[in-house]
Amino acid sequence: MNLQNLGALLWLIPLAGIIIVLYLLRMRRKDVKVPASFLWPQRTEEIRANALFQRLRFSWLLVLQLLALGLVVFALARPQTQQRGLTGEVTVFVVDASASMGATDIRPSRFDEAKKLVRDALDSARPGDRIALIEAGPNPKVIFPLGNDAPKQKAAMDAMVRSDADVDVGEALRLAAALVGSETSARIVLLSDGVFEPVKDFSHGKASLVYKMIGNNDYNLAISALGLADTGQGRQLYVSVKNPSGKALPGTVNLYADGKLIDSEKIQVATGKAWGKTLAAPSGANVFEARLEADDFLKSDNYAVALGSPGASLHVLLVGKGDFFLEKALALDPRVTLDRADKVPVDVQGNGTSGAYDIVVFDGVEESPVKARGVLTFGRAGGPSPVTVEGAAKGMSFVSSETNKLMDGVDLNGVYIDGGQRVKPKAEGRVMATGSSGPLIVASSGNEKRHLYLAFAPLQSDFPLSVSFPIFIANALDYLAGDTSANVLAVKAGQTFSVPASSEATLKGPDNRSEKIPLANGSVVVREAKTVGKYQLNVDGKNKTVYASLRSDRESRIAPEMDLDLGGGQVKAIESPMRFADFWRPLLMLCLLVLAGEWWLYARKS
Repeated sequence: MNLQNLGALLWLIPLAGIIIVLYLLRMRRKDVKVPASFLWPQRTEEIRANALFQRLRFSWLLVLQLLALGLVVFALARPQTQQRGLTGEVTVFVVDASASMGATDIRPSRFDEAKKLVRDALDSARPGDRIALIEAGPNPKVIFPLGNDAPKQKAAMDAMVRSDADVDVGEALRLAAALVGSETSARIVLLSDGVFEPVKDFSHGKASLVYKMIGNNDYNLAISALGLADTGQGRQLYVSVKNPSGKALPGTVNLYADGKLIDSEKIQVATGKAWGKTLAAPSGANVFEARLEADDFLKSDNYAVALGSPGASLHVLLVGKGDFFLEKALALDPRVTLDRADKVPVDVQGNGTSGAYDIVVFDGVEESPVKARGVLTFGRAGGPSPVTVEGAAKGMSFVSSETNKLMDGVDLNGVYIDGGQRVKPKAEGRVMATGSSGPLIVASSGNEKRHLYLAFAPLQSDFPLSVSFPIFIANALDYLAGDTSANVLAVKAGQTFSVPASSEATLKGPDNRSEKIPLANGSVVVREAKTVGKYQLNVDGKNKTVYASLRSDRESRIAPEMDLDLGGGQVKAIESPMRFADFWRPLLMLCLLVLAGEWWLYARKS
C-alpha cells in the first residue's frame, strides 16, 4: 500500500488530542437548593467531573470517536493499492496501425490483439477513469478523446482500420503527450510490436510511459524489389525476395504481365538471404505484378507492382531557394520522387536525356543544360530554353491560351502577375499562353527532350493560390515525361496523392467498397489507398487504375522489439504494468458506519 498524501497523518495527533481533552474537561454546574438530598442517588462520576481535570476512564464512545477520526485522516492521506492492468486514472492508448501489425503470429492479427487489449481496458475501467485512444497510422489521429463513455468509445474503436504502410509512431506519441503530459497521474500506453523508426524529439512529460509488446514470431518472406531495366538484350524484368527471419522459408513466386502469368518458380530462401531472378519482359506490356505464395505471418509484402510506362515513376529535381506551393504540388503527384537543391549538381550538368533525374525544375534560377528528358523553367530563361529574353516586364496579365492537353483545365483569367520576363519564342518554341507583355507559357519538344517555360516564377504571382495551379503542374509533368498513359498509377500503400479534377471522385478498393473523395482546390486528394491491392479511381467520368503495394524493409522485419528508443531513452516492454488504485472511498464508508455505531451507543446510554 502507498500513501499519496503522507502529511495528512500529522493531523491525527492534534485532532485526537482535542477529543481526549473534551473527555477530561471540568463540567460547569450551578448551585441549586433542594428540599432533600435522598431524592438523588450519589453519582460519583459527576462529582469527579467537577474537578479541574478528571481521570480518563475507558469509554466506548471515546474509542469509536477516535476510530472514526483515524479513518477520516487515513482517507485524507489517500492510501493506494497496487493492481495489475493497463489503465490508470487517466490513460491514453497509442495503437500502432502499421503493416507489421497485420502479422498473424497472434490470431487473428497483432492489430486485432491491440484492439482487444483496449476493449478489455474499457470493460475493467473504474467509474472515474478517463481513457483516450490515438491511432498511429500514416496520419496519426485521435479515435476518441479522454472520457469514460465505454459504449461510444468501443464503437469508435471498431471503426479503426490498419494500413499496409509505414507509420509515424513518434507523432502519435507526441500527440498523446500533448493530451496528458502535464498530469502526474496520467499514463501513456503504447500497444505495438516495436517495428518502427527510433522516435526522436519526444518527451512524455509528467505522465508515465508504458510499452506493451505484441507479437512472438518473425517468420516472413517479402518481395523486396520488382522493376524494369533497359539493357543490351532488351527490356528486362527483375524480382527479388528477402528472408529477414531466423528460419529458412519456402515459397512460390508468380510473375504477371498485364494480368497474364509469365513465370512461376518455387524457391527456398535461407535466413537473412535474398533470392533474385531476371527475365525478358514481354514487349508492349505495361503492368507487371509479382505475387508470393508463402506460409509466413505477413501477407502485405507478398505483392508488388511495376509499371512499364516511362512516365509511371518520375525522379524530379527542384532547383531553387524554396517554394512551398510548388514543392507541395510536385510532391502530391503519385509518380514523383522529389529532390531539392540550391544549384544543379555536377553529375546532372550537361546535355542529353539520360541522367539521374527524369525532370529538372528551375524555380527562379536561370536554366542551364542538364541531363534529363524534361525541363520546366519558371521566370528565368537560359541558353537551352525555348525562348530568348528581350527584357523585364511589370504588371503582366493573361490574354489567351491554346486548346491542348497542357492547358486543359487551366484557367489563367484573373491571375495577378507582378513581374517576369518579356520573351520571344525560338523557332522550335510553341506559345501555349499569351499575356499583355508577350508569351507567358512556351513549350518545345525535339531530340527526345522537352522544355516548358513560364515567363514568371510562382511567387511573383498569385497563381499558386488558384485551383488551376495543381492542374497545370500535373499537366506539365505529363507533357515533360512524354507519356500519355497517366491512367495507370503505382503508389505506396498509405501514400497521400492528388489527381486534378473538376468534381468529386469515387475510389473503389480491392474489397469492392467505394468511397467518395471531395473536390478541393481543383484536385481530389486520395488518402484511402491504405491496403495493398488494385484500386479503381473514377475522376471526371474517367477511370484510373491505382496499384498500391508495400515496399519497406523495416515493416517486413516483423520480429517484435523488446527495447525501444523513444526520445533518446530506452523503454522496455512489460507483460502487465502495475497501477495504484485509491482506497479512500471504502475508508470513508467504514467511517460512516463507525459514526452510526457511536450515535446508537450514545442514544442507548442516554
